[in-house]
Amino acid sequence: MGLIFRRFLPVILAFVCGTAFAADGWIQPTAEELKMTSEPSVPDAAAIYLYREEKADDHLHMHSVYVRLKILTEKGKEEYGDVEIFNQGAFGIRAVDGRTIHSDGTIIPFTGKPYEKLLEKSKTVKYKAKVFTLPDVQVGSILEYRYVLSYDDGLAYSPEWLVQQPLYVRKAHYEFKPTDHLLTDQHGNGMQESLAWYPLLPPGVQVKYIQTEKIYTVDIEKVPPMEEEDHMPPMRSVSYRVLFYYTDARNEDEYWKSEGKYWSKDIDKFMSVGKLGAIASQLVSPTDTPRQKVEKIYDAVMKLENTSLTREHSGAEDKAEGLKIKTAADIWEAKRGNDDQIAILFVGLVRAVGIPAYVAGVTDRSRAIFLRSYLTTSQLDDDIAIVSLDGKDVYLDPGERYCAFGDLDWKHTFSGGLRQIDHGTAVIQTPPVGYKATTVLRNADLSVEPDGKVHGTIRITMTGSEALTWRQRALSTDVDEIKKEFEDSVEEQVPAGIIVKTNHFLGLDTLGTAFMAILDVSGSMGTATSKRVFLPTMFFEAGSKPLFVHEKRTAPIDLDYPYQMQDTVTIHLPKTMAVESAPKDAEIPLPENALYQAVFKHQADTLVAGRLFVLANPLYRVEEYGKLKEFYQKVNAKDQEQAVLHPVAAAASTGGAQ
Repeated sequence: MGLIFRRFLPVILAFVCGTAFAADGWIQPTAEELKMTSEPSVPDAAAIYLYREEKADDHLHMHSVYVRLKILTEKGKEEYGDVEIFNQGAFGIRAVDGRTIHSDGTIIPFTGKPYEKLLEKSKTVKYKAKVFTLPDVQVGSILEYRYVLSYDDGLAYSPEWLVQQPLYVRKAHYEFKPTDHLLTDQHGNGMQESLAWYPLLPPGVQVKYIQTEKIYTVDIEKVPPMEEEDHMPPMRSVSYRVLFYYTDARNEDEYWKSEGKYWSKDIDKFMSVGKLGAIASQLVSPTDTPRQKVEKIYDAVMKLENTSLTREHSGAEDKAEGLKIKTAADIWEAKRGNDDQIAILFVGLVRAVGIPAYVAGVTDRSRAIFLRSYLTTSQLDDDIAIVSLDGKDVYLDPGERYCAFGDLDWKHTFSGGLRQIDHGTAVIQTPPVGYKATTVLRNADLSVEPDGKVHGTIRITMTGSEALTWRQRALSTDVDEIKKEFEDSVEEQVPAGIIVKTNHFLGLDTLGTAFMAILDVSGSMGTATSKRVFLPTMFFEAGSKPLFVHEKRTAPIDLDYPYQMQDTVTIHLPKTMAVESAPKDAEIPLPENALYQAVFKHQADTLVAGRLFVLANPLYRVEEYGKLKEFYQKVNAKDQEQAVLHPVAAAASTGGAQ
C-alpha cells in the first residue's frame, strides 16, 4: 500500500534525460557556453540556468536532481557557489555529485560531502538545509550538480514542478512516472490511482502524456526569471508551475466538499465541546449579551501562552508536567497551545455558551495565494474564527495573540480558505480591512541649537496591524532587543545624524489598547551655509527611501494592509534664527486609493509641520503602477522639502507670525 502526503516539499527537483550525455553522465559544455559572458534575454543577470531537468518516479520511489548553471558576475559567484537542499525529513539524500568547469574547459570535481546548515533560527522556528560547496567557483564558470532524493517503498510522492525560477532558464525538461498501485489516502481510505495536476504554464506549453512509457512530461525553453520587486505579492503561488497530486475527486466542488468533511470532523473532535461547558460557564454571566460573552471568552483565551509565537513545548516537557494534549480542554488546562489550537478552543467555548461559531482554515497571504483549483488542504496555513452575532458573521483571530477583537491579522484578510458551516463546509474569501483599523500617530517635539544640535522627544502611538507586529515580536525576544529594533526602525526614517533612544513603552503587552513608544532624541540635523540653514520639515520621513522608483513593473503591488498615519512635528528654533521660508501646504490625492496632506505653520521661533497619509487600498494591478508611481513620487518630493532659516538679532527674534 502506498501513502499519499498532500504537504509537498519545497524542493526544486531535477534529473537529466532526453539530451546528449557523456559516458560519465554529465553534459559536455559547448564552446558558446564556455565563452559566454552574458545572456541577451537578461543582460544584467548574475547567473542563468543553461539546463534544468526534473524526474520523479513513484515506482522507484525517488526524485533526482541535475542542474547546469552559468556564473556571469561576482554576485552570481557569491550567491550560487553553495547548493542548498531543503528537506522536511521524509526524503533521504544520496548520490550527491558535482563539478566546476572554468571558461577554459578545466574541470574541477566536487570531492566533499554535504553538511547541515542552520539558515535561520528564532524562538519559534528553525530553518535547516543540506549544503555543499562547489570547488573554485569563478565568474564564467559552469556549475553542474546532481543528487537523488529517495523515500520509503510504501510512500508515493507526486512532484511539484516549479518551472519558473529566480534565474532565467534556457531549457528545461520535466517528467513524472506515477504509481499504478492501489493507494491509501491520508484518511486511510483505499483509492484507485487517479492523477490530477494544477498547471500554470505560458501559452503553447502543455503537460504531455507518453502512453508507451506511462510518463508525463513538460518541455520548455527561454523561461523568464521570477523577478523580485519591492512590495510584490507571494508570486511563487502564481509563477509558472505544475503541481501533481493523487485524488479520487472528479472536480473542485467534489474535492472541497469531501475533504472538508474530514477537515471539519477532525476540528470538532479536538474541540470536544462537551468538555468545555464548565470552563465557559466560569467565564461569562447569564445576564451578558451574546457579544459580551464572546468578548469575555476572547479576552480569556488571549491570555494563554501562544507557543506559535514563543516556542513549542516538547512531549517530554508536557509529560514532566503531567499534561496530555488531546482536546481543546487540555489546552485550557495547560494554559498554552499553538495558534490553531487556541483558535479552535475559542470556537468551542463560544459554542458551549450557545452561540453559533465556526472554524475557518485560511492561507497566510504573506506566504501564498489560495488557489481553489489546486486540490490540497496544505494551502490552509492558519485557523481563524467566525461567530454569528446579530445575524452577521464576525471574523475573529484568537490564534493571533494581541489581535484586537473584531479584527483579523492582515495576513488573514482578503484571503481564501475553507470554513465550517451548518451541516458542511464551504470555500470562502475573508473580508478586507479598512484603513481606520490601523492608525499611527507620530509626534515630535524638538529643539534646535545654533550649532545644529537637536534634543527632544518622540511619541509614537499605534493601533491595528502596526501595534500587533511589535507586540508579537516582543513575545519572541527580550526587552532590550525589541527596544533596539524599534530604535533602528525610527532612525531609518528620520534625518541622518539623529539618534533615538527608547525611554519607555506603554501597552506593549496589553490587548485592546494602543501601543505607545516614548523616545528621547539627540544628534544633529540641517545643513548650514554662510548665511542660511536648511532644515528638514517632515522629520519622520526625511530619511525614508522613496518607493516605486523604477520605470517599469512586472508584478502586482501588495502593500500588505491599509492604514492612516498622522504626524505632528514641532521644532523650536534658537533665538538667533528665524524662518525665512517654509514649504507650502499641499494635498495629493490618488482617487479612491490614497491621500496625502501637508500643512505648515511658523512663527519667529517655532515651526510646526503636519502630515496625513491615508492608504485605503493596498493592492494594485501592474497596469495601475504608473499612477501609483506618480503619486508616491509627488509624496516623496513633498516629504523632502526643507525650511530655510536665516540669522536674526536675539531681540528681534520674538516677533509675531511671518
